[in-house]
This record gives sequence, C-alpha cells and structure tokens, in this order.
Amino acid sequence: MHCYYSNLIEGQQTRIQDIEAALKKDFAAEPKKRGLQQLSLAHLEVQRWAAGQTGSPFAADFIRELHRRFYAQLPESMRVGTTSKGEKTPLTPGQLRDRDVEVGTHVGPPYELVPELLSHFQWCYESADFSLIQRIIAIGASHHRLAWIHPFRDGNGRVVRLFSDALIRQLGIDGGGLWSLSRGFARERSEYYQRLSNADQERSSTSADDGRGHLSERTLWDFCEFTLRVMADQIAFMEQLLDLDGLERRIEHYVRVVDAQVAPGADRVFLLLREALLRGEFPRGEAARIVNASERTGRSALTLAIEAGLLVSDTPKAPVRLGLPAKVHETYFPQLFPGNQFTGSATG
Repeated sequence: MHCYYSNLIEGQQTRIQDIEAALKKDFAAEPKKRGLQQLSLAHLEVQRWAAGQTGSPFAADFIRELHRRFYAQLPESMRVGTTSKGEKTPLTPGQLRDRDVEVGTHVGPPYELVPELLSHFQWCYESADFSLIQRIIAIGASHHRLAWIHPFRDGNGRVVRLFSDALIRQLGIDGGGLWSLSRGFARERSEYYQRLSNADQERSSTSADDGRGHLSERTLWDFCEFTLRVMADQIAFMEQLLDLDGLERRIEHYVRVVDAQVAPGADRVFLLLREALLRGEFPRGEAARIVNASERTGRSALTLAIEAGLLVSDTPKAPVRLGLPAKVHETYFPQLFPGNQFTGSATG
C-alpha cells in the first residue's frame, strides 16, 4: 500500500499483482512494467530497513541512506537524474546534489547550502523539549521543509515520503504500518502539490503573523493542518476497514462466492480463516478441532486454504496465519486500492 501510493503520487501506477510478483522476483518482460516493479521493490526494501532503525530520522546520514538504499536497488539504467532542461545524467545513490535545481515552480536553495540546511533541519526538529502533540504536528512541517531543501538531484519526493513513514513509525502512531500517509496524499494529489508549493513562499514582510524566518510560517501551518487532516482520515478509514465483524463477513463472502477454487469447501475453509483472523496464527494440528471434523477432513480443508494462498506459514510444519494475496484485496479491503487494480486497467 505504501509503495503503491508513493508511486501513484509520482504519476506511476503499478498493479498490485505486479508488486506481488516482484516480491517473488517474477519481473515482467515489458520494460516499462518491469521498471515500475523495480521501483516498488526498492521502496519496500528501504521501508523494511527503515523500520528497524532507532536513530534520528532527521539526521542527514539517515536521509542520505534512504536515498542510497533506494537507488542501489535499481539497475544502472534507472539511476538517472533529470536536469531543469530535461537532460538525463547519471545519479550516484546517496549523493547530495552538486548543482542548483528548478522543479516546476520550486527553485531549490543553492546546492552549496544543502549540508548546512540539513544540519539546521535536524537541529530544528529533534528537540527533546517537544511534546508528542508537537512532534505529530511537525510531521507535516518537516515533510515540507525536507522537500524544500531538495537534498538530491532526483528522488526527493520518494525519500521525503519514506522519511515521513519512518517518523510516523518512531512516534508510535503508525498502527503497526496499517495506515499510509502516502495513500492520503495520493487521494488528494492536486491539493498535496498545491499546498507544498504554497509553503515554498517567502515570508510576507507586511504580515505580523507570518513568522520570522525566510519562508512563510502561515502557509507552512496550512500544510501542517492539511497533513493532520489526511492522517486522521486515513486512520479512520483503516479503523473502519479492519473492524473485525465486518472483515469476518467479507472473508466469508470471499470463500463462498468469489473464489471458485475454495467454494466447494467454503464452510470449513472459512472456519480456519476466522481462527487465523482472531488468533493471529494456529498450529496445523488444530485444524480438525477448528472445523469440527475428522483429522483427514481437517487436513484437507487446511491444504485447500494453503494452496489457495489464504493461509500461509514460514515452513511446511510451522503454524499458519492469514494470507493476503492480491486476489483477496478487493473483497477483504474494499476501496483500499482503486477497483481497476483488479480488472487489468492501468488508469484511474
């Protein structure tokens, strides 16, 4: 979900099935589709790495490492930067930009100032005196300010969103990764870019409430309010989507109506899936008890669920847990992704 919507913000839509295939190292032969798969896989790998980090997400070394790891995952043909004139030049993963940039209406600060600006950025945002509420408000502020610094020649948007994901996780409000700021920004893409651009404005010399720094404090606050609203919307959406009673009903509908492979054994398969949903995982030997049948019948139901990808485990004898292949997303989690993800369309 995170990488799908981060790609979408960049104007690049990757089908969920293609991301799932990339995780299995099954890449498309068509170059454009393969490239989108590689971008998605790079995002997932960096996000996984960032989830294990305990240092400051505001540190320049951490930000550079996000960029380095992302581009290091890509083939050399995709490690390119684009100049303001549209020229493609080689890009070194993790290297701060060595030239001035202009992207749309945004003119980045002089490249010579980038190291100093990153140091100032860390000093501003990692103060131990900030309350949790202040740190949550600062998610939006730091998101914009890092984007404004534009530390790298290319890939800044992706790095900033990975940075914000890491910050949200460290603040302990990510719900175990079950909601995505990128999804909210992607669904409000035009407003997201407009408010980012607005916050690039210089401070008004005629307004007493516009702060004392170089950039407008009022427009930054507008972006912070927008970010907080997006976060609250996404948390509320996922809370509703993951309501256990509703999710249980949708899982039952899937095995009875949607998936012809398991429909003949839907009664018993559903009991196994419900057990995994409520308990997290269960030993394989409990299948017969769960379906209230013989050992042989329990094993058959378990095998059917595993072969359909609806239950998964780390090893052939390990406990099983709920599987979430791409094919179930539209039923289990309606509106999590655009409906056309599951019809083969590449638009919308």
